[in-house]
Amino acid sequence: MPGSFSGIYMASNALRAFEVALNVTGNNLANVNTPGYSRQVTEFSQLRSLTYFGLHRITIGSGVFVDNVNRVRDAFLEGRFIQNNFEGSRLRQMFSTLHQVEAVLAEPGREGISDALSAMFDAWNQLSANPADEGARLHLRLQAELFVGRVRDTHGQLMLLRSELSQETDAAITQINRLAERISALNDEIRTESTAGATPNDLLDQRDELTRQLSTLVDVSIQSHSDGTVSIFINQHTLVGQNYWSPLPDTWDAATGSVTGGSIDIPIKGGRLAGLLGGINAVDTYLGQVDTFVNEVRDQINALHETGVNLNGTTLIPFFTGSNGAVDLDLAQEIRDDLRNIAAGTSGAPGDGGLALAIAGLRDTPMAALGDRSPMAYYTNFIGQVGQDTNFYSNAVDTQDALLRQLEMQRQSVSGVNIDEELANMMRYQRSFQAAAKLLSILDQTTDELIRSFGR
Repeated sequence: MPGSFSGIYMASNALRAFEVALNVTGNNLANVNTPGYSRQVTEFSQLRSLTYFGLHRITIGSGVFVDNVNRVRDAFLEGRFIQNNFEGSRLRQMFSTLHQVEAVLAEPGREGISDALSAMFDAWNQLSANPADEGARLHLRLQAELFVGRVRDTHGQLMLLRSELSQETDAAITQINRLAERISALNDEIRTESTAGATPNDLLDQRDELTRQLSTLVDVSIQSHSDGTVSIFINQHTLVGQNYWSPLPDTWDAATGSVTGGSIDIPIKGGRLAGLLGGINAVDTYLGQVDTFVNEVRDQINALHETGVNLNGTTLIPFFTGSNGAVDLDLAQEIRDDLRNIAAGTSGAPGDGGLALAIAGLRDTPMAALGDRSPMAYYTNFIGQVGQDTNFYSNAVDTQDALLRQLEMQRQSVSGVNIDEELANMMRYQRSFQAAAKLLSILDQTTDELIRSFGR
């Protein structure tokens, strides 16, 4: 049965409850710009009712208490955001890599390989018209040197890009493992707090934020457990378990898009890591295509040039040297040393330009190694393919970013802090606190008067 101080007890409980609510609202406002923070709400519950016995049995409520302080979040939206986040990161990284490839190739334009190749074939054609002209020979050598320089510079820049991507891949794996270690440590703290009956909202927010960061790096799936912990998987690999974590191996294969360690082979399908591996594979493919192109141009020109007789009366002199694609392409030393070693014909006569004309005709000659396309057509098709690939990823990034923005807006509408709403709540809790304080003051005065009346 209620005692004389029941009202005071009820009012003091209300004061404490509204004080907690004000503190929670203040915490929301303080963290309005904190990344990963989820808005918190105070959950009120009624205290058990008290029963008065008299002529009639009367049940009266005994006040309020704070049942819990909960995070406001939508697990479905969080899951969708993470799934789209790692795909968006993969697409952005692929676009970034291909955009850099386009910058290296510098096509179309006067700084690219195709322009130098065309100029070299033009020079051969000019030599065929003036085979004895030293100026035409000098012009040809200069254009050939320009072609060699463009090829080797392009190859070098693509190799540098590949090296940078490789370093970034190693760094991404290191970052993934660091995040996994931190998430595992938070798992332990959350389990301890949850076992003690607490609701570790701040720790849960920190873990969710780290998980979102992880999803930008690699495709992950998440499983929640009853003790508050989560397990995180990369395909079949358990990166974070309930009470342990297992690092991602640091050996990778761009061709298969996977990381390996011993008998472990983990396909990487999403995140920046997948974009890096895909970018390295794309650069390797482009390097192979450039090498195929260079090998065929060199071999076909050399095959004809070695049949010619130069102005010194010698034959079997190659025009280019090298055998390993773009990396070792160069002008033959004999050509560098003496312009007369350039063969324009097969007879050795000063006016014979037939061989130079035949070499100039290679520009439009289909070649089996180039898929029955001419050198110019093959390289033009190669540049077009790079452009198409870049455009594809550019459009995909725009689409994915629009979806992510929409999901983020939906997520913020649920979990984000709305300043106007929090200020309204603050006013409401302030008025409720003032009312409870007024009630406590009145009940205190009433009780004091009641005690005094009994003492008379």
